[in-house]
Amino acid sequence: MRRFANWKFALPILGLLAIGGSAWYFLFAKGTRYALPEATDLRPFVRTNPPVPVVFTSRSEPASFQAAAPEAEGFTYPGTIPWAAQEGRLRLLDTNGKVYELTWGRVLPDGGTLIDVMSPSVTLDGTRVLFAGRKAAPDAGRWRIYQVNVDGSDLKPLTGGPDDPGCIALPPLRFALDGTRIPDTERRHLDFDDVDPTDLGPAGIAFASSRVPDLGRDHARRAMQIWVMPIGGTPTLRSANRNNDRWPVLVSQDMIVFSLWSRNREVITADLSDVRPVSTGGTFATRPPDHWMAARVTPNGADFGYAVKCPEPVWRPRPLFNGRIAFMTEGPAGRMRLAQADWGHLRSAPSSLGASAEMPSTGGELSFGPSRDADGRELSAGCPSACPGGSVLFAASPVEAAPGAFGLYTTSDDWAGTPSAPQLVFDDPALVDAEPVAVYARALTPEPVVRAEPAATGFARPAKLKLVGGREHTGPSGYIENASVLDAMYIDPPDAPDPIRSPIPDPRAPNKPTGYRAPAILPPPDVRSVAFYASYRDRFDDPTQPRITGSWEKLTVAPLNDEGKLYTWVPADPSTPTVVVGLNADGKVAKWTAPTKGGNGRAPTFYAIAGDHYSGIRANGYHYCTGCHTGHTFAAADIRERQK
Repeated sequence: MRRFANWKFALPILGLLAIGGSAWYFLFAKGTRYALPEATDLRPFVRTNPPVPVVFTSRSEPASFQAAAPEAEGFTYPGTIPWAAQEGRLRLLDTNGKVYELTWGRVLPDGGTLIDVMSPSVTLDGTRVLFAGRKAAPDAGRWRIYQVNVDGSDLKPLTGGPDDPGCIALPPLRFALDGTRIPDTERRHLDFDDVDPTDLGPAGIAFASSRVPDLGRDHARRAMQIWVMPIGGTPTLRSANRNNDRWPVLVSQDMIVFSLWSRNREVITADLSDVRPVSTGGTFATRPPDHWMAARVTPNGADFGYAVKCPEPVWRPRPLFNGRIAFMTEGPAGRMRLAQADWGHLRSAPSSLGASAEMPSTGGELSFGPSRDADGRELSAGCPSACPGGSVLFAASPVEAAPGAFGLYTTSDDWAGTPSAPQLVFDDPALVDAEPVAVYARALTPEPVVRAEPAATGFARPAKLKLVGGREHTGPSGYIENASVLDAMYIDPPDAPDPIRSPIPDPRAPNKPTGYRAPAILPPPDVRSVAFYASYRDRFDDPTQPRITGSWEKLTVAPLNDEGKLYTWVPADPSTPTVVVGLNADGKVAKWTAPTKGGNGRAPTFYAIAGDHYSGIRANGYHYCTGCHTGHTFAAADIRERQK
């Protein structure tokens, strides 16, 4: 009996030892350090062991490849949820060929579970995975940002909690199944989507979100912008799109690069006297843009510009170890393909180009990734990202195959000539495997390439602004500086890698030292003032009218000083994205002719309108702008990916 009693007390201890031994095994044995067991049923789908661990998504539909939010917002709870799949899992493939389910069946701190995931990224130190996730019912299933440690531990939400302020204005009306209207406070806290997170290190995280309720102009797609959320803080707006901004990533020299859907509907009237939405009718000197480009913005929002602009859409731009930007774009016959471009690649400027003009050649052609697999089958490929060792990870499927045929591949980042055939890494035949991200610590160049936000400059904020229409603005304003409206941006030394510059002499700068290269597209010669227009967002605060379409207003006209520089205050609010236009001495939109011929053999005409994007001016903040003409927002930068 005494021996039995001793065993009775010893059994729990042995049990604890067994549990501890099991935990030790998963955490430390055989070189692994994972807090969860291997998904052994996925072992047959591993084709190649990667050089570093790879995080990816496996989803029931190929929704991860879609860029724009869907049409048809709807007013029944919970509304249209963009980019949703019936099932989505976040997985990690280790260097030893083992796969781990990081989210599927895992319990969140509030007891819920995730049914779908999207857009993973790895933190700068290589220890955590950020991603977008949707919870299972009874949750509404809207996208929120989550994180999990690379070892599978500490799965938790980062946005959407009780202290999250949600939308900054009332979102679209929502009605329950019984027809009752959902209260405003509940809709504000519920009705938005956070996707595409990226780590900013000590500055927090950035992500795309629909927290500014807006359905755009001439369509009903929920607008998305780039937001920054400090550690322990609340999200702050960093871009101003009325369409979609997607897939931000922090690159060297303190810049966030992202995909911007340039779909502004405002154009210049034929007599150059005004700018207004094309839907108002009339004849116009320019055409509205409708393309995707790679844009950049500083984490503090003080500086904005382009990174890659070409006729081909630029989706999911990512820096490579070779110093170029990889992205997915449209290929022939509706398939997707991979492309690379140099920083500052410029072959498109639809909003400022004359309606019948064509862009001049500025060099720096795109290079395209492998289009066939090792068996010679034609591929549809997307979701590129850098992998140490000069490689590119991506997702691909044989053309016309079922969606489940999408698997993970790797290839060299050297796409000169005919790229080498890619190597299949992983393919779960039942799900769409995509969005691969290599797990490693990144070494980003700390020095900012753009101007830091200055202290007070002596230009005191006015208590009110007199607007063009006669009314007075007493709300928040932002301070804008542009010291180079009329200046060409020269490059020195001349052998610096810079695809959009060519050795064209500038007649306005005959004393420029030999060896500098002038831009292929010179600045406008006759801008004397700058006009700011507001493209007001939609409103959803009327109890009977579901959508009140945003209006269009000319806000202010600010003259340049005697040195041709601009310093001014402009109304600033998340609800008032602006369009910036340069005017000549007669108050007309400035225009000029490029020194090089376009593709049709004629010198193209350009107009001084920054209409490929909406400008965001932070309330009571500083914004540095670089000119009112095509290509003038270029900032040389070394965005080469580096491993710590």
